[in-house]
Amino acid sequence: MKIKKVEIEAFRAYQSKLDSTFDFTNDRDEAANFVAIYAPNGFGKSSFYDAVEWAVTNRIKRLQGYQNEAKSTKNPDEGLKVLRNTCVDKNTPTSVILTTNDQKVFERNLPKIRKTQNDISLGERENDFFRHAILSQDEIEGFLREDNPQDRYTKFMESFGGDIETARKELSALINDNKYELNIIKKKRKSLQEELKQPIDVSIFKKFNSVATELNSLGENIVLPNEAISPQELHQLDESLVSRQHELNTSFNENNEILESLSGRLSQIPEVKIHLGYQAKQKDRLAWLLKGIADANKYQGLLDSHEKCVEDQKQANVRLKKLIELVKSAGYFLKTESRIKEITKNKSALTEECSKLTADLAGFQESLKGLDQELKIYDEKASLLKGTLEGSDIAYAELSQNKPQRDVLSQKIANKQTEIQENKIRLEKLSGELGELSEVKVTSSSLLAGNVGVFIFEQEKIERIAKCHTELDLLRVHEKTLRATQKALIEQMDFHQKLISIGLDYLGIEPSNTCPLCTAPHLSPDELIGKVKSQNLESELSRENSNRIRESSSRQKELSDEIQKIIQQALEAQGYQLSSLRNKLNEVKVKLTKAEQEKAVFEDEFKKLENRNSELKKLVRGLPKQELLTRVEAELGQLSEKRLNLIKQQKKLTAEMQETTESLKSKRVELSQLESEMTTKKIDHVYVSVLAYLNENSIAVKDIKLHLGVKRSELESIVEEYKTLCESLVSQCHDLQQKMIADGTWVEISHLKKEKETLDVALSKSQTAVNAYYDSLKNIASISSEITLEQVQVIITTKAEECRVRSQKLKELMNGFKLLLELMVSFKPYIKHMSTQKELDALVCQLERRNKVDEKLEKEKSIIVSDHA
Repeated sequence: MKIKKVEIEAFRAYQSKLDSTFDFTNDRDEAANFVAIYAPNGFGKSSFYDAVEWAVTNRIKRLQGYQNEAKSTKNPDEGLKVLRNTCVDKNTPTSVILTTNDQKVFERNLPKIRKTQNDISLGERENDFFRHAILSQDEIEGFLREDNPQDRYTKFMESFGGDIETARKELSALINDNKYELNIIKKKRKSLQEELKQPIDVSIFKKFNSVATELNSLGENIVLPNEAISPQELHQLDESLVSRQHELNTSFNENNEILESLSGRLSQIPEVKIHLGYQAKQKDRLAWLLKGIADANKYQGLLDSHEKCVEDQKQANVRLKKLIELVKSAGYFLKTESRIKEITKNKSALTEECSKLTADLAGFQESLKGLDQELKIYDEKASLLKGTLEGSDIAYAELSQNKPQRDVLSQKIANKQTEIQENKIRLEKLSGELGELSEVKVTSSSLLAGNVGVFIFEQEKIERIAKCHTELDLLRVHEKTLRATQKALIEQMDFHQKLISIGLDYLGIEPSNTCPLCTAPHLSPDELIGKVKSQNLESELSRENSNRIRESSSRQKELSDEIQKIIQQALEAQGYQLSSLRNKLNEVKVKLTKAEQEKAVFEDEFKKLENRNSELKKLVRGLPKQELLTRVEAELGQLSEKRLNLIKQQKKLTAEMQETTESLKSKRVELSQLESEMTTKKIDHVYVSVLAYLNENSIAVKDIKLHLGVKRSELESIVEEYKTLCESLVSQCHDLQQKMIADGTWVEISHLKKEKETLDVALSKSQTAVNAYYDSLKNIASISSEITLEQVQVIITTKAEECRVRSQKLKELMNGFKLLLELMVSFKPYIKHMSTQKELDALVCQLERRNKVDEKLEKEKSIIVSDHA
């Protein structure tokens, strides 16, 4: 692939595509076989190389290490621009188009970047194969700087060896790794062969099988191993033997425990016999105690019933006596009840009459109160009318005086309102100017653009800032050009320095009086070396360029200081104008506050005057003086007539009230006497007793005599029944006492109960011991509590003998399995020998594979080296 054309725009040192298009075709429109680009330092040779590399790979290797240095000069308001030319118009895109002889086009465009991005590493790396086709200046210098021949060869092969050298290195590494593994495998094979030389004993299988056969004859199922047994089968056999041995141990221990338990139960039989004999002996005594306690409880019940019967008989006699007293008091109660009813009827009539008289009296009082109110109203009206006549002259005179004063106050209020409006308009205007002036940011840009609003500043100084900025921009562009030239000169001087260094190294190795750089002859090699070392590599153009850069920087500082001085003057002018506006604003605020206060005073006086005029007009009813006099005299005459009529009505009502009050007093006295008589009769003891009995039994007054007669007969019958019952209970107690004396149980019941409790505890303990013995036998043999002790003894003896026989058999099996497990240990050397043999076979196969790999790798390496040569 050959490059035919390269078009560069806004990339590194290149600006316009018109001046940055490289066409490498000949007259036949074919790509040239060899192209050389020659130019002084700083004219874009490296930028051309960067453009080609960026177009194909989307990366520039030599600039990857300079990102941190570039960040130190980055503008914080925009992204880091390393690839883009910063002198072109912002609308010009950064692009490189590379066309090849096979019509393949590599086109790369640089997108816009954000503040936090840089344009060196946007997107993914592409076409890495192209890195092997480009030899950069940095790689050539790295090759020349290497002192070690091996390092220089490595550096050279990295640049020129390409994929072949990489493949050679990888094959060499694989060959070394394979040889290392071969050595390890051979050492291990030798070690395993030494182990296999150790002798092994195969007679162990006969010993094991003879013991296992004996155990199988006793009912076991043990596998008989031979020399072909595998480690897995041996492991399974070992597991089965250990498991069976554990089962036998468990069975042996359980059998011994059962045997010990049976022996213990057999030794407890005499003790159980004693408990059963004791229980049979104490059953008759317990029956005697139970009968004695039952008779004692029955006797106590009869005594309690007799006592209750006696008490009930006493209470019945008391009720009978009380009833006889009520029968005697019944006549007196009926007379008293009749009189109380008569008094109640009379009280009702008197109460009704008193209520009627009280209502009439209240009506009279209400009417009299209404008349008093009307008289009071008429008197107040008359007094008010007289006062109106007396004060009318003064009111009419004051109204005439207040009219001109009202007109003057109204005019003053209007004047103050006008003044307040003018001050508010002026205040708004000054506040707006102050806010606008405060928001103005005085900078060189705002002064030049004229965006200063109401701010006033000298036009001459603004024009001076514009001139300074113009000159400053020109100086910066000029300084940028000078610095680019200076950089190119420095790079050229570095290249010369490297050439001189290479020449001195050459002269140090091969002394000569002929310069290896310019081929000029000299008197001697030392003179040539001295002349080369004394060369001043800094050119006149470089010194002149440095002086111009210093002069430009000095002039830029002077212009920047002058601009800052003018801006400071503008800021001071802005501060002065702000202070002046604030003072004017405060003055207007003071005037406005004073005018509002004065207006408030005038309005207050005007309001007071209006209120006073309203009071005066209300006093004279808003009428002319003559009409007021006529109306007042007529009203006074009417009020006098009405007052006389009301006084007559008052006298009539007062007489009627006095008559009604006397009648009410007499009725109330009579009512009080009746209430006193009723109270006396109701608290009488005989009346209260009979009434309480009637209420308790819900009996009507008319049925009292009949009820008392019936109740008396019933109580007399009940008393007789209680008497008969008491005699019967006494007879039963006597008969039961004679029976208990005959049985020998006529003793204190507490002694009987105490003896019974003691006997119950003893029998319970004895039965618990017997039950516990039979319960313990259920876990060993199927024995119920209904079986006799003799049968139990026979069963336990038989079961114990069976356990002894089983124990002997288990012991023999356990010894056999123990011997087998001990023989299993002797299998380990044989199994180890078999395992080692298998491991050796696998190792031999692995060694053969490694040897084949080694032969293949050596063959591949030979082919690569021969092709490269």
